[in-house]
Amino acid sequence: MKKTTLFFSVFLLIVSYVYSQQLTQNNFTGILVPRYICSGTNTRLPYVFRAQLTNLQPNTKYRYYTQVCRFTDLGSTNSGAGNPVMINGGNFKYTTNPGLSNPAGYDSLITNVSGTYTGWFGFVHTGNARFTAGNYVIPAITLDSGGSGSVRYRFALNDSILVLGFSTDSALSTAATGIYGISLASPKDIVSLYDNVNNTGRPLAMVYLENEGIDSSAMASLVVYYRDSVNFKNGRWGSFLPNQLPGGLRRINVHDIITGNITASNTDEDGIWQSGTNTINPHGSYTNAVRMSTQDAPLLIKINETEVPGNFSLKQNFPNPFNSVTNIEFSLPKSGYTSLKLFDVLGRDVIKIINEFLSQGSYRVKIDGSSLCSGVYYYSLSFITQEGKDYTSVKKAVLLK
Repeated sequence: MKKTTLFFSVFLLIVSYVYSQQLTQNNFTGILVPRYICSGTNTRLPYVFRAQLTNLQPNTKYRYYTQVCRFTDLGSTNSGAGNPVMINGGNFKYTTNPGLSNPAGYDSLITNVSGTYTGWFGFVHTGNARFTAGNYVIPAITLDSGGSGSVRYRFALNDSILVLGFSTDSALSTAATGIYGISLASPKDIVSLYDNVNNTGRPLAMVYLENEGIDSSAMASLVVYYRDSVNFKNGRWGSFLPNQLPGGLRRINVHDIITGNITASNTDEDGIWQSGTNTINPHGSYTNAVRMSTQDAPLLIKINETEVPGNFSLKQNFPNPFNSVTNIEFSLPKSGYTSLKLFDVLGRDVIKIINEFLSQGSYRVKIDGSSLCSGVYYYSLSFITQEGKDYTSVKKAVLLK
């Protein structure tokens, strides 16, 4: 009797373990998930979404990678397809060979005291058949248990995403056109695109702001406008719009990479932006991508939007000293040409932060010095009004790593 009981106990344990490795639509809940992604073997793009994992062990480290699956993958031990983009705080990692035993193929996350984890996740589409225009795909995550390196869980998100394809066909419901933006936003933060000014519903698309630090040679076959006009260029972003978009693109948000909170946004009531850029029913495919300039969507954090500052001012950065990331605030009493840059003790420019025409107001910018060495730096703000008056201010910042 004892042998029989032991046999069934072991049998149930094995069955339970095998079942837990199957891809199930549990414990992975979307917080901010795009409605669309795109497709094409040589027209690849990165995508991000924000989600929460639940019902895991508290205060536990898990290895993981993200891909996408289809409904037909549920119940199998197939994690799906796509190349993972793994985001850990402000650190980005990309792999074309996902796996939990090779350090190059996974990243790690740590649950809180409740056994949950909330964060950004990402992937790049590939030539796999799952990424066929008209398909619905589901983001999925594969995890081990306690750093074992063996698959323990496969969870699919509770939201699906429609795959579009680049095309000039304005009548095709699954057709898409590329879009990219030149902004003054901080690298590594997240951009979301909306078809309304009120920030309602799911965003059309989501992507991170360059430069996120991923080796461009590893991320091969990027769509041409992303490769040439976005990749490795600070503050730029690249995505796409559905060709059937009668109201156009009306809102662009920036989300903080750590908290997920919206830190900046720009809106347009009719989808035809300030520079004349028309986002209504685009049909340029990937060869004629829509271009958003800093005139359209600078995506700067504007402080006290209802107040007009009385004086030109540049405030001390905070925190200071800082470790990698710091904030700089400044005020412009009038509109004019603005230059903000960081330079070292030898006077060499190390980061050109702003070099644009800005409207009057008070602003905050985030500086990422993760690529710089510890030491003393200076930042200068130069401002020229439309009447030709100029102002300059310089302050010291200390980077300690």
